[in-house]
Amino acid sequence: MNLCSTRGLFLLPAALFLITCGCDRASKPTSRSSNASPPKDPPAHTNTAARPSPAAKAPPARTTPNAPAAPAARAAPARAAAATPSAPARAVAATPPSPGKWSGPAAVTGVINGKRATGRLIMYLPAGYSPTGKTRYPLVIALHGWGHSAKMFKKKGDLARWADLHRFVLAVPEMGKTIYETKFYPQSKGRWKIAPGARWVGEVILPHVRKKYAVYQDRAHTGVIGYSTGGRGAVLLAELYPQFAFAGSVSGTYDLMILGPGTGEYGIHKVVYGPRKRYPKRWRLDNCVTPALLDRLKGTRLYIVHGGKDRSVPPSQLQALRKALAERPIVAKFLLIPKAGHNWKLWKGSWKEMFAAAATTFRRAKP
Repeated sequence: MNLCSTRGLFLLPAALFLITCGCDRASKPTSRSSNASPPKDPPAHTNTAARPSPAAKAPPARTTPNAPAAPAARAAPARAAAATPSAPARAVAATPPSPGKWSGPAAVTGVINGKRATGRLIMYLPAGYSPTGKTRYPLVIALHGWGHSAKMFKKKGDLARWADLHRFVLAVPEMGKTIYETKFYPQSKGRWKIAPGARWVGEVILPHVRKKYAVYQDRAHTGVIGYSTGGRGAVLLAELYPQFAFAGSVSGTYDLMILGPGTGEYGIHKVVYGPRKRYPKRWRLDNCVTPALLDRLKGTRLYIVHGGKDRSVPPSQLQALRKALAERPIVAKFLLIPKAGHNWKLWKGSWKEMFAAAATTFRRAKP
């Protein structure tokens, strides 16, 4: 039975199934097991940590013919030479590349709706990065969750190791409590102070980084990722701006219209859009599963992860996005981790495979 051709989401107690859409139908579902219970969810809106690759084996030692003995007036006693036998060949761990470096936070100024605003941005430049050389690097914008910070993402996210491995430049903007909205309204009580979050990233951060750093200027080598509300932001950014060949999300909210009133996730959107019953058009405008927005994902590969025991953003959000994409030629991979919650364990553990998927996407681009 070809699981990839089915539309259901298979979930077993200790197994993870990979569901593919679009052009990835040829790939086979994969499964993982996890017996560890998830840690308690953090306040903001994490997959077991990636295992390090096994140590590389050293090649067998070579032997050389004995050179003729030089005459010596005083030969050392035979037992002294035997006192230090040669050690057997041992496996030597592969030498990791020299790490890159973080920079910032630095101020970034832009204009949205005729209003000048300034925000902050942290950058990661991979090992060997040179601003003056001919080399250009893929760019990945990384978005943190609601109420978190770029500094927290840098400290807890473990992004640098994967950026070094794949030679990505990372841009991590400070996004406060944005829900990555496109507009503010008179009823917006919880508006982000700088500008609508989605527009700030798409119209200020992206052009700024492309202008200042040695990154590719095309869509084919540009990606956006995020966790929690930042995961929603990653998908929404890819829909709003045709500048991203790859979008990765962990624990994101994609269908605002199915959020239960009274839940925390509903509440953080309500303070921007107003009550959903009164202002449904506002909620649909930034709703990732809106048909008009989904159509704009053509040319973007998606990598979506969610925890089966997420109590902040229910797994039904992953299912809603998968269902909405079922009839569209969008390449997407969905991973549901049965025992994972809404936490750093899942988020941090998702980057290894997500970065690898982004690197595969960028490699397929024409030079």
